[in-house]
Amino acid sequence: MTVLDSTRVGIVTGPRVPELTEGGRQLAAELEARGANAQPVVWPTDDHRDLDVAVIRSCWDYHERIEDFRAWLDALADAGVAVLNPLAAVRWNVHKFYLRDLAAAGVSILETAFVDAGGDTRLPDVLDERGWEDAVVKPAIGTSSTDTWRTNRDDAADHQERFASMGSDGDLLVQRFAPEIRDGERSLVFFGGAFSHAFRRDPAAGDFRAHPAFDATITQYEPAASTIEDASTALAAVDEAVGVAPSALPYARVDGVLRDGEFVLMELELVEPWLGLDRVDGASEWLADTIEDALGA
Repeated sequence: MTVLDSTRVGIVTGPRVPELTEGGRQLAAELEARGANAQPVVWPTDDHRDLDVAVIRSCWDYHERIEDFRAWLDALADAGVAVLNPLAAVRWNVHKFYLRDLAAAGVSILETAFVDAGGDTRLPDVLDERGWEDAVVKPAIGTSSTDTWRTNRDDAADHQERFASMGSDGDLLVQRFAPEIRDGERSLVFFGGAFSHAFRRDPAAGDFRAHPAFDATITQYEPAASTIEDASTALAAVDEAVGVAPSALPYARVDGVLRDGEFVLMELELVEPWLGLDRVDGASEWLADTIEDALGA
């Protein structure tokens, strides 16, 4: 017998992939092989009251209804459903101001201006005050590079209306443009705090967004030991921020660029990152191991 025997596991997905991604199906099959009853749960439509565990995987539209998503997470907790990753980490990670906590903990992040919603911040001032020539604007709550765009000192005044409109709806990040993105974004996958595998995500020609929605290409690669160490340091800072140790995180993806050999964090993905489970032998099994470990703790 295992901790998963007869456990009702919901693999949380969204309307884009109601039957799960290929990696999600592999994970469900592995959990089933260990005695669990693993089924897709399409947020926010499916009833979750009969679940024992909810594993968040491919609900990539949650940012479009963030308050509903937060309420849904609360409802899971109220119903006694175990949520993975742990709720404290998920609630913290849905809003990209978590980067401020990581920077305070000593993690090397992209130079970032954190802009509160509803203020009178002017985009040209953000660049001028910091001496940035080029920058990227993104919503603090968002996925898949949605509503992420570039600006520069020459065009910032013309972009002010767009910037103000986005800022009226929510908090924003303005980040100094990292030219290293042309050499690819590095995405390191961890299971239970241990490094598993990594991908290089190369933007399409003329673009800067390292996401398949914008025709980026993804290839597996072997990071240097120093890169793994830097990414591990970023993951370890979650414990300082919200009291969740890396070993308590069944999955995580740490995204960044290499600058003079140093890993500089762009984002830490703890909610619903693509993990490449269907591309790496043994990845689904390892994730199932860490889910078992989390439930048996």
